[in-house]
Amino acid sequence: MFDARSASLGHTLQGGIPSPMDRVRAVRLSLKCMTFMEEHHEALGHHSGKGVAVSGESAAVITIQGSAVKWVPVREILAHADAKNRRGRETWWKGIPKLVEMMVGRRQFLSL
Repeated sequence: MFDARSASLGHTLQGGIPSPMDRVRAVRLSLKCMTFMEEHHEALGHHSGKGVAVSGESAAVITIQGSAVKWVPVREILAHADAKNRRGRETWWKGIPKLVEMMVGRRQFLSL
């Protein structure tokens, strides 16, 4: 019924060790995820049988917005996503193409 897979953390791949802020953020994210799963497990536990209808909020993505850890329902993300190109429809850096060009070092990103 279950499958286990290994995951390589980004810091390991980049060759650095996590900072204290990274560790605190990891704890906050994991606690928020566990709370989310417990809440939705309780809601589904009251139903019996097959074909249980669940709310749209039961499928969500955890995000960091400023200093807050928030849940964004998948429906809301899909409304703002370019699924074909796997990116958002709006980019905050669209108004500063010269800086993007300097940071990336490739001119083809100017046309985004």
